[in-house]
Amino acid sequence: MTNEIKVSVIIPVYNAYDYLRPAMDSVIYQTLREIEIICVDDGSTDHSLDIIKEYQKNDDRIRIVTETNAGPAIARNNGINRARGEYLAFFDADDFLEPSFLEAMYEKAKEESLDIVISGYDIYNSRRASFSAGDEGEHNEIYNNGAVTSKNENPDYILASTNNSAWNKLFCREFILSKGIRFLEGVRMYEDVYFVVNAVALAGRIAKVPGVLMHHRVHSDQSRVKSFKKYYSQVPVVYAKIKEFLMSKGMYAPLSFSFLNLSASRCFKIYNLLGGDAKENFWDQIHETYADKLGWDERTAADFESKEVCEFVANIQMYDSEEYKRRLSRGRKLKLDDANLKNKYKVAKSRKRWRRFVAKNFPIFSRKKNKNKDKR
Repeated sequence: MTNEIKVSVIIPVYNAYDYLRPAMDSVIYQTLREIEIICVDDGSTDHSLDIIKEYQKNDDRIRIVTETNAGPAIARNNGINRARGEYLAFFDADDFLEPSFLEAMYEKAKEESLDIVISGYDIYNSRRASFSAGDEGEHNEIYNNGAVTSKNENPDYILASTNNSAWNKLFCREFILSKGIRFLEGVRMYEDVYFVVNAVALAGRIAKVPGVLMHHRVHSDQSRVKSFKKYYSQVPVVYAKIKEFLMSKGMYAPLSFSFLNLSASRCFKIYNLLGGDAKENFWDQIHETYADKLGWDERTAADFESKEVCEFVANIQMYDSEEYKRRLSRGRKLKLDDANLKNKYKVAKSRKRWRRFVAKNFPIFSRKKNKNKDKR
């Protein structure tokens, strides 16, 4: 049986009772039959586990793993550890697939000896019962006309060539195991971004199949915004971890342009989704720590693909949130030319070091506002 498994489908399940049946049906009735379905129940408190057991009675391809609410990253990693197929597929317990999804992906993978295969997808809003186009990535054009590519051919664009989610992709299991790629544990947001970006960075051959073959369900237009508001502080942490991984594999330097634009544009996007104190806290978190950790201070204006993102990066390095608001109120803007941008970053670094020294040794002189004090 093990030698016949072409794809291991890994599904983390947590309180997915309302949508689990259509998701399971869409996997069970795939035209590719030589699959195993690893359902990792993450401590569900509804009847999700009962549904999985019901399906298992009628289909011996289903394997069940149970754990105590450890989160999706650990659930998927546990699935990887138990998988026996040539390729790995990761789905959410409320997604649903076109019947030919796995067969089309697997045939493309075998035909081209691919490490990663990508499928087009759309977004299904369950409250509106409507579909909308999925985000294909800023540089998805590198896969046009069936092209097979990698970081070797497209080092400056590869990391932003696809959405950074795992559920519309197929991964060669041997490749994933040999490179030590896993989902990032200990976070509740972007754990799949860590997995996908690292996989795309190290893959030798990547291609895409035509058409929309999977449907990613969301439950409201605001669901992602709510998630961002709860876990937004984890975003720069994840990108810092990605940089560490790429450096450990000797891949950060050749992919630094691609990493810069990916990390900066995603942080800029999250910043614009936030409001109030969360917006200021996110700004100050990056200003104090993560702009340097992410290597943004090493770049010039010419390294950025977007002027808006470049302005965001420049301002967030040089000013804390209070200073930035004051500058905006006065209508003052930076001049973003390569000749002086790095010098401005050096000045900003010196300023931050001085403020840390004052705050530590002479707190009475620190200008830092206590944002937690009661408003009167």
